[in-house]
Amino acid sequence: MIPDDQLWMVIVGFIVAFALAFAIGANDVANTFGSSVGSKVLSIRQACTIATICEMAGALLLGSTVSGTIRKGIVDTSMFDKLEKGPSTLMVGQVATLCGSCIWLLIATFFRLPVSGTHSIVGATVGFSLVRFGVKAINWVGLGKIVASWFISPALSGLVSVGIFSILHYLVLIKDEPLEPALRLLPGFYGTVIAINLISVLLAGTTVFHFDKIPLYGVLILGCGGGTITVICVKLLMIPYLRRRILAGDDAGPNLGDRIYAALKFHRVEMLCQRLRRDRKTKTRVDSEENGGQRKPTEINIVVEEASPDLNSSRNGRNGKTNVDDRHESVTSASGRQTSFRLVPTKFEVTTTKPAESPAEPVHYLAVRAYPTEHDLSVTRRGMLSQPVLPPIGEEEPQELEIVSDRPHEYKVFSQLQILTAVFDSFAHGGNDVSNAIGPVMGLWIVGATQEVNSKMANPYWILIYGGVGIAIGLWVWGRRVIKTLGEDLTIITPSSGVCIELGSAMTVLFASKLGLPISTTHCQVGSVVAVGRFRSRDNVDWRIFRNVIIAWVVTVPAACGISALLMYLLSFAI
Repeated sequence: MIPDDQLWMVIVGFIVAFALAFAIGANDVANTFGSSVGSKVLSIRQACTIATICEMAGALLLGSTVSGTIRKGIVDTSMFDKLEKGPSTLMVGQVATLCGSCIWLLIATFFRLPVSGTHSIVGATVGFSLVRFGVKAINWVGLGKIVASWFISPALSGLVSVGIFSILHYLVLIKDEPLEPALRLLPGFYGTVIAINLISVLLAGTTVFHFDKIPLYGVLILGCGGGTITVICVKLLMIPYLRRRILAGDDAGPNLGDRIYAALKFHRVEMLCQRLRRDRKTKTRVDSEENGGQRKPTEINIVVEEASPDLNSSRNGRNGKTNVDDRHESVTSASGRQTSFRLVPTKFEVTTTKPAESPAEPVHYLAVRAYPTEHDLSVTRRGMLSQPVLPPIGEEEPQELEIVSDRPHEYKVFSQLQILTAVFDSFAHGGNDVSNAIGPVMGLWIVGATQEVNSKMANPYWILIYGGVGIAIGLWVWGRRVIKTLGEDLTIITPSSGVCIELGSAMTVLFASKLGLPISTTHCQVGSVVAVGRFRSRDNVDWRIFRNVIIAWVVTVPAACGISALLMYLLSFAI
């Protein structure tokens, strides 16, 4: 039974922990399934349902290990035994940790800084202990491992993802006919994902299902056996069905308007942002005196190669024209700059050709032309409405634009695999990030219930479920809108590269969860995105954004530490 004078700490702690879990669900989880929804593989409702199940399962099966590190691995809790009111002091510290990390996340969100909840929790935990005991209470070895993991994990995740993508590149992407090589590789991907998940869950040794009693050789047999069965089932059942669908043209992927819009959106916004950076100190400018003082419209040409049956002469006509509806979007980069833009009705021309080597399948070339005029496009930067200054195309610095995209068959095959890798990523996220939100409140509850600083009480699984419920509610309430956001700041991501990014980052997170390291899934995602993007194309990574992300990683720990320390000092008068 928790004493009455400590009850307020538990209540406040649970409320703040739920708020943290809600925020995680509204942001991080939505990003896990964003690519699958954007490629039309899953609907919003399907993605939210699958994510809810995976997050809860990951929290229940893997979360106890990481929450134990958050609770005991950073601060030497034995020092609280020497205090007259040791349990109360530790509980106040946990409240300060939760409040400090939550406040910093709100501040960072207001200033649009890409920070990690993991960093905030760890920094806040260090802050409250410094106020009470100074540097003596810090478990520097444990803290050192955690800090090292923040930098090792992106590198490791990037290496794993690049390794997977290189295999995919040489076995599928460079082939003239990628369909059959991709289908041959698909069972191996499915089997690997299932095997790694099974081994991770069984090695976690959760006592709820008595997994802790399974020996190591049993874990390996069960994991590899499950992966082998998956390979056989996919090869015998799924591959023939998928081959028939693709060859019959039943799986057309995103509709024509969405494909054109996606191409327009990325290249148009990237070009606009590059120009705005060059002209950011100029408010207005005219192209030439010959134009009567008016800005001359600048033509932007984007060529997208497609081979899809929904482009045909009956709909658009040979060399026909049609319109794309107005589309309003907003892109927020990791540096905090938000670009809001509108694509006005845009015309495109379709040219149909039939190559001699493939007479049965015509290739349609879409030449998309966008004409931004004075009122066509508005850009909002931190609330200021300004007219972009666009120099003519010919006056820009010459640079080669390398188009990174998947061919139709690659798109269709790997879009299916994206569902499984997104599930894998969500499961790993539940096992790691749920613990970040409920680790301190776990310690708060155990100390309050036992009145022992170093209690041997097992982690209550209902608290893990509580954190999972908070994530699920955040996903369904706000994440439904976040998950619709398309576009990437760091690099272009296609289904083939997205599969490798999600698989590599999830493997790294699961490995860290087994070691009890509360690493950030965001770090692993960033590491994989940058590594695969750089491997695929020389100019496919925005290093300025990556630099800002690194700076945000470094700033978060001392900021959360300082806020938590101040709160601990103020709350100590309530003990």
